[in-house]
Amino acid sequence: MTTQQSASTNDTAPTGDILIRGAHLLTQDPEFGELVGDVLIRNGKIAAIGPDLGSADTGGVTVIDGTDRAVLPGFVDTHRHTWQGAVRQTGIGWDFGAYRQHIQLTWGPEYTPDDVYVGNIIGALGALDAGITTLRDESHIQNSPDHSDQAVAALQDSGIRGVFAYGWPSIDSNKWMLRGEATHPNDIRRVRQQLLPDDTARVTLQAMLRGPELSTTEVTAQDLALARELGVRSSMHVGNGPWGPEFRGIGSLGEAGLLGEDLLFIHCCTSDDEELRMLADSGAHASVSAAIEAVLPGLGAPATGRLLAHGIRPSLSIDTEATVAGDMFNVMRSALTAHGLGITMQPEAYADLPAFTPRDLLEFATIAGAKASGLADRTGSLTVGKDADLIVFRLDQFTTVPSSDIAASIVGAGHPGNVETVLVAGKAAKWNGHLTHPDLADLRTRGEASRDRLLATPLVEG
Repeated sequence: MTTQQSASTNDTAPTGDILIRGAHLLTQDPEFGELVGDVLIRNGKIAAIGPDLGSADTGGVTVIDGTDRAVLPGFVDTHRHTWQGAVRQTGIGWDFGAYRQHIQLTWGPEYTPDDVYVGNIIGALGALDAGITTLRDESHIQNSPDHSDQAVAALQDSGIRGVFAYGWPSIDSNKWMLRGEATHPNDIRRVRQQLLPDDTARVTLQAMLRGPELSTTEVTAQDLALARELGVRSSMHVGNGPWGPEFRGIGSLGEAGLLGEDLLFIHCCTSDDEELRMLADSGAHASVSAAIEAVLPGLGAPATGRLLAHGIRPSLSIDTEATVAGDMFNVMRSALTAHGLGITMQPEAYADLPAFTPRDLLEFATIAGAKASGLADRTGSLTVGKDADLIVFRLDQFTTVPSSDIAASIVGAGHPGNVETVLVAGKAAKWNGHLTHPDLADLRTRGEASRDRLLATPLVEG
């Protein structure tokens, strides 16, 4: 029996297989490219894609009318400090010094395990609401094992595909972030063994290392050895304002023979051209956080064009919702805006940098992010056999009507309100414009209580 449901009229989220019919498909898969067609989802995976799957067996399948809809892979956010979800937008207009004072020196030490759970699940649900189906949680709130456990539990409970990138404590932050010599917390071994041993699970483990710019090359070598022993990928913040040219994070690792495909370098704003060549030659990956790089003085300009000039197809990321919006539409537009401003303000520096298009940005926000996270075998494109991580985007709203170019409409005018349906492994996390998580009201109350307690903490001088 086939159940015919209009995505715009039925409020009951499906629990079984789904057929999306007659939508604009932006697959990010070279076999299919872009087409008007159908997607069949069975047992949480993409079972078929084609211009007309009307002859397919649709017994027991919920059928969604894709008219005036675009379907694309869920966005992949490769770098978000998700634990800060309860203090969203408190720091609009901050510079990096103010961020350090509020987040890392004042509020971070005050976080309880429950604050971490609330921040993480609010952040993850906000990501899902905006069409982000994979979230790489850069967690530096490892104040105790319980803090880490609650961060993981929140990702698991949210329904998102999560990568828990285990970082360091936000207690005594100066010890950990100002060229400190402490090595990575050994508790990551427990998390690997007891909480996240399965690399095929919906929530998996990676490492967030400080790298040579926040610690030293010698410490980074030890930290990398630990991560590689545990069989997990690693990320590092590099090219951060003046620290980039002073400590040359990528260059230091390259000279020490430590670069590899398992590394993700975040920002790269002030990494020099030699470092970017090293990054490209090693097969490592990059994450551009264009929104925060554009508004948080001190980091440097987004490196999108410079990365492309070296053949690096970057991923995109939010960074912290304390200072920017938590959606990928904002990041994609920020990348375009920053590049255009660079051409205007520094024409000689930008003259030879490649331009990039809305289709490039959708690639960066999807399959490039999956590759950077080591998840391209299961997400990032509409590919037969991959998990059904996808979004249905409304094209009939007056922010996009009439659309002459689907990709341009999504990048140029898209917002979370256009995201009608979000599936993670075929399960509806958002349906008919509403999140399906059962505890939204309670989580809002807990988030407000966490926010109020944290904001009442007297500021600590750096």
